[in-house]
Amino acid sequence: MVFTKFRMTHKLLLITQDNDLAKDIIALNSNKSVRANPVHVKRINQYGFLSNFTWNADNTKNDSPKRNKRQNNEEDLDEDEVFQICKSVTTLDDSRLVVSHIPAENEIVYTSRDPIKLESKVAAGGEGIIYTTNTPYVAKIYKKENNTKRKYEKIKLMLSKEIECEGVCYPVAALYNSNKEFVGYMMPKAKGKELQKSIFIKPLFLKNFPNWKKRDTVELCITILEKIKYLHDRNIVMGDINPANILVVSPKEVYFVDTDSYQVENFPCPVGTNNYTAPEIQRKHFSDFLRTMGNENFAVATLLFMIMLPGKPPYSQQGGEDPINNIIKMDFSYPFGDSSNKKTPDGPWRYIWSHLTYDLKKAFYNTFRKGGDYSTENTRLTADEWLPIFTYYLELLDSGKFGKQDKMSEKLFPTRHKKNPNVEYTTCKLCGNEVSENQCQNGICRDCLNKGEVYRCKKCGKEILYTNYQKYVKNAKRFDVCPECFEYGNKVRIRQNCVDCGRQFEITNNQYDFYTRKGFDIPKRCKSCRDAKKNRSYSSSGGYSSQTTHTTSSHNSGSSGSNGSFCFISTVICEYFGKDDNCVELSTLRGYRDNWLRNQPDGQQLIAEYYNNAPFIVSKLKTSANYTYYCQYLWDNYLQPCLVFIENKQFESCKGLYIEMYQYLRGIILKGGD
Repeated sequence: MVFTKFRMTHKLLLITQDNDLAKDIIALNSNKSVRANPVHVKRINQYGFLSNFTWNADNTKNDSPKRNKRQNNEEDLDEDEVFQICKSVTTLDDSRLVVSHIPAENEIVYTSRDPIKLESKVAAGGEGIIYTTNTPYVAKIYKKENNTKRKYEKIKLMLSKEIECEGVCYPVAALYNSNKEFVGYMMPKAKGKELQKSIFIKPLFLKNFPNWKKRDTVELCITILEKIKYLHDRNIVMGDINPANILVVSPKEVYFVDTDSYQVENFPCPVGTNNYTAPEIQRKHFSDFLRTMGNENFAVATLLFMIMLPGKPPYSQQGGEDPINNIIKMDFSYPFGDSSNKKTPDGPWRYIWSHLTYDLKKAFYNTFRKGGDYSTENTRLTADEWLPIFTYYLELLDSGKFGKQDKMSEKLFPTRHKKNPNVEYTTCKLCGNEVSENQCQNGICRDCLNKGEVYRCKKCGKEILYTNYQKYVKNAKRFDVCPECFEYGNKVRIRQNCVDCGRQFEITNNQYDFYTRKGFDIPKRCKSCRDAKKNRSYSSSGGYSSQTTHTTSSHNSGSSGSNGSFCFISTVICEYFGKDDNCVELSTLRGYRDNWLRNQPDGQQLIAEYYNNAPFIVSKLKTSANYTYYCQYLWDNYLQPCLVFIENKQFESCKGLYIEMYQYLRGIILKGGD
């Protein structure tokens, strides 16, 4: 009535979404008996613009906005929401479309009727460029070389169904240039962090989502599964389930992008990622076949696994083959019950796995392990079947039931295996983490014992690790030089004859470096002669002054005093058993050294090497955690037999056994053992 009255004097425009009212108002223009201004009716389209009402022959409105989201239940779906299932790839020509101009920033593109302005560039990829527009949507404009007839027909097919799921950036309209040539499509705007560059990399995970706990990753899986179920219910196969194409804002807000690659009807998904490709389709050309839901369900399981064990593919393992072969063989490394291939990767992964729920571990194991209940194309769990497993997991976490058993199960990155009720636990003094008592020494966990202070070798500058094990358990001092420099320093550099006694003596690299660094001449006398000269006890005939037998032994052995204070191996062992420095055993061994061994062709060389290394070996032996064991072992297996050989005048046998003892100890010390 209002429009009938005022259209006589005014130009009127009605803006409405009411289809029937629009028809009635427009019908006023057909009244020929009244001279009046024409009236206009517009609607607000899905892009926020005013547009005309149009009707098909059956008087139903077309190009209507998709506003009412349908439920995800299969029984609620209409034919206009579900794609057909096809068996073979389209034969449609994939040649390039003839496009006279590819629009760019600040240019106009068109839907079927409405102009859309391309604003700023958001991103660029291999196929095209994403622009913001003067609508709530973004536009993907294909590069000329990627704009093909097959792509155009696929977009039209995708638009033929009413597909609308929050967070799935599905095409909403095809776009054309001013010459009505296809150039791209419109889609909802996405936001968030790439799954690949946030959740899957621990430092970025903790940086981007610092407050997340295990329940957040479980809820994230539920959110993703609900979107995948929506697509699968409509026979849409994602194909390339790629973590770079999933953006995360929060556990409840997730966006799927690059949806134009999805497989619909006979248009295949032409791309894929190895880790998410099922064993039966590995090494195939993706554009040559249509994926099945069974193929897709493998990719879904892999995605869920890599969210729960952030970024770790299910077939990564210790000492395995390349990832593709591991997938083809279905050689899954994580244990379930007593079943394990003993190749679980080192690091936090085995801890995270142990804290998952029994149901989830069972589902993963039976999906990824060859012969598992869900391991074949037709038996893999669907998104529908994964959902209750994760929903129950979330209920356990939110109710606190899971945390009651072990509070660490609520953490993203646990630092130990799930608690065993039959094991006692303690807190590590250094890191503060709970660990089982049998994995601690002196109240420090294994991980901390293997860590420590890093410093540099004083000679070569190489980094040396002074471990917490050496510091707190062995109470060992820091070495100034690395093992390589220590070995080099003890190697003989010069062999020459003493100018006084004529005996051959050796100068090591350490000794040579000391003399040259101090500006001293290289010695021409052996150490015994140098010591004798200092004490004024060396006679012109080259003999030793008449001191006690023990003093003579000390001089000849290169020790610094007459009381055995240089503490060589046999002395240390005798001390352990309460024997004094003048005991029968030590006197016998020194007499053997001075009266027989020194006069052998290789005797001087053996003694020199022994005196260069013995002090260091003795110092390590005395600070060893196994000091008692070694003293008893060396006494029983070396020193007592040596004394028997000397008593029976089997001097060569004694020599061989003593060398064996020396090499045994030297080998342990140089390898860093106890």
